Amino acid sequence: MTATVQIDQIEPAAIREELDRILGSETFSRSERSRELLKYIVEKDLEGEADRLKGFAIALDVFDRQDSFDPSTDAVVRVQAGRLRDLIDTYYAAEGAENDIQISVPRGSYVPAYELKRQEQPESGGLVRRVATPVPGGSAEGADSAARGRFADDSQLVWAARIAILVLLCGNLAMMLLGNRTGADPGPAPAVASEVAELPAASPSVYLPSVSVAADFDPALRAAFEDALPRFGSIVYTTDRSPNVDVPQSDFYMRAVPAGTRSHNIQLYHSESGILIATDQVPGGLDAKATAEHVSRISSRFLPVGGVIYAFLESEGRLNPLTECLVLSATYFHEQSAERHRAAYDCQQNLLAKHVNSTLLYSNLASLTVETVTDRYDYPENASLDDAIVYGRRAIELAPSSAEAHRSLAWALQVSGEIGAALDEVRKGNVLNPYDLGIASSYANTLIATGDFAKAVDVLERAVNASPVHPTWWDYALFVSAFQEGRTDLVLASSRNLVGHDRSHYCAARLIAAWLVGNEELRKKMLADAMHGDDGFFDDPLSHYSRLMPKTAAVKLVTALRDAGAPVSSADDG
Repeated sequence: MTATVQIDQIEPAAIREELDRILGSETFSRSERSRELLKYIVEKDLEGEADRLKGFAIALDVFDRQDSFDPSTDAVVRVQAGRLRDLIDTYYAAEGAENDIQISVPRGSYVPAYELKRQEQPESGGLVRRVATPVPGGSAEGADSAARGRFADDSQLVWAARIAILVLLCGNLAMMLLGNRTGADPGPAPAVASEVAELPAASPSVYLPSVSVAADFDPALRAAFEDALPRFGSIVYTTDRSPNVDVPQSDFYMRAVPAGTRSHNIQLYHSESGILIATDQVPGGLDAKATAEHVSRISSRFLPVGGVIYAFLESEGRLNPLTECLVLSATYFHEQSAERHRAAYDCQQNLLAKHVNSTLLYSNLASLTVETVTDRYDYPENASLDDAIVYGRRAIELAPSSAEAHRSLAWALQVSGEIGAALDEVRKGNVLNPYDLGIASSYANTLIATGDFAKAVDVLERAVNASPVHPTWWDYALFVSAFQEGRTDLVLASSRNLVGHDRSHYCAARLIAAWLVGNEELRKKMLADAMHGDDGFFDDPLSHYSRLMPKTAAVKLVTALRDAGAPVSSADDG
């Protein structure tokens, strides 16, 4: 038997000790904004100012917004509060699982709640568990402050639940390891952000294409490709143990046919039909680093969604439901429109509803949700960056070694303002797959957000030159970083690749490029084209650029726009 009695409020000193433990934890170490927000709301509550914990006050006090702050157009407080709740859940699921006191931020409120959790002894032992009553404080945004601080779970049930969770975690880890060995997408993992439901394993008819390296490959080159292929989550790498290339054990296989003295033609075949679908070449006499560059270029051309393999499957009508959804997403990111966005989003959601559990689906949903917010699409309704972060974390739970999953979470964090955490995630993705030029470009995009333009130029120039066909945002990112570094040659080259795209910020890039080289005819044309845009960019270009890079760099671009003749306010005008 157990006993439960209520006591007076938890001592503020004990709450502050728990706050210090959270702020000093590994979970919160990479999120300065979340630390600042949690410290602010707890201290205000303990000081008896819970009635001040409203979105407007938090925006001014914590996030340096001005008195003109409008929560209907600036979601910084809601986004960061959602991020904080996720981190608190993560902390108490691991580092803080045994803490006596737990701090939370109930949904619908910015007022913290406190719970005292202690294991009970039998009544004969003379000890009872003490359950805290709420710390005094005002109500906020629909929270029921009278309910805060109550905790009455039976300790035996708590330990039983912990044991059950441990068993599930061990079983899931075994499944993930097995999935990584076989190349299959792992089954569902316990969610850190529990807003995404657990789903059963995917249908056998839904799979990724498999790729192998033929047995007759040159040994050194084979080693390089066998290092690259398993890192691409868009395909399943299969070690080919067949006695010869006439009996391939995968959907696609690669051969290296000698050409000349030491060069090799890299040939990609579709196994079932025997069709040669692509060729490339690795020159002879290269050192290991130069060889790896060619392997990176070829792998990035053949393997990703939107690459040669997926293009072949699409043209031959061989897409399955999963690969069809992946192609729809790649199509949207290559040529963006509201219609393509909705088609891609609907496809991913429909597969989840049919219990197809893939890290790539969650990664795509994270990225598509970010696009909903940043490009103001009306679909899905009420989408938020919180949702994107949840999807990104779920993708990593399913496949912790997926570079694509880390990239999608990084983007959601970056747009949410968590630049440090975003850089950590995208750097992980780049380490997990240094061969994927798409991941490298995302890494460069985050470097731009930190102001490291020189490194971003190096990464993007390599990616753009190696991939003749690539998403337009690579060129735009190269334009931005090259402009900051004074690389006029790259400014011109990257801006030319934006021809045919009518987005106002692309027109602005071409306008700046024309002004830099004194091309008066092109400058006037781009100025006229830019003024026809209806996306609001020229109403406040500083706001657009400030979302991408440090403000000093954003001001430099706005000044260039003004000097090029665009009717925008001087950056000095505020």
